[in-house]
Amino acid sequence: MPDKINLVVEAEALEKFCRSLIARSRDIATVHDALVTLESFIVLFGRNAHGTREYQVIESRIKSITDETRTKLLQLRTQELKQALEQCSVEAVTAIHTPLSRDGFYTILQSAVAQMTGNSVATITRWASQWFSDAKQRAETASGYPDALDFKKSGIRIEEYQAMLDTSRYLENRDTL
Repeated sequence: MPDKINLVVEAEALEKFCRSLIARSRDIATVHDALVTLESFIVLFGRNAHGTREYQVIESRIKSITDETRTKLLQLRTQELKQALEQCSVEAVTAIHTPLSRDGFYTILQSAVAQMTGNSVATITRWASQWFSDAKQRAETASGYPDALDFKKSGIRIEEYQAMLDTSRYLENRDTL
């Protein structure tokens, strides 16, 4: 007989636990990751209860709380990205870009740009485009082959290049998206 334990999850106790976790933490990203893990745990190990009213209530509550933390996290990342762009900080843009999916990055980039003035956006677009163009040229020159890029020889971090490529691409094409 395999080793196992039975767990009982009560909707109110689960919500209280999650709210306590949120209240105790200063880092919404860590809390969100923990809640996503908890949600996955419930889905995986509660599969025998799938379809029951009780399971649906619990699933709904954890999903609602996870959605709240996702919204807070996106708002935080949007403000951080807005500040990084206004400061023309490749390092800060990269730090925000790296852990996100491309779609997630574009979502917060769109929100950040929407909070800026037209002049600020134009300035940031020129900066991002120029940085990307210069980096691409340096990487092409370092490689010695046409249409080939050598990031290592050019001293360009691939993460920075990718972050600025996505930033530049979005900013230059935002009116057609």
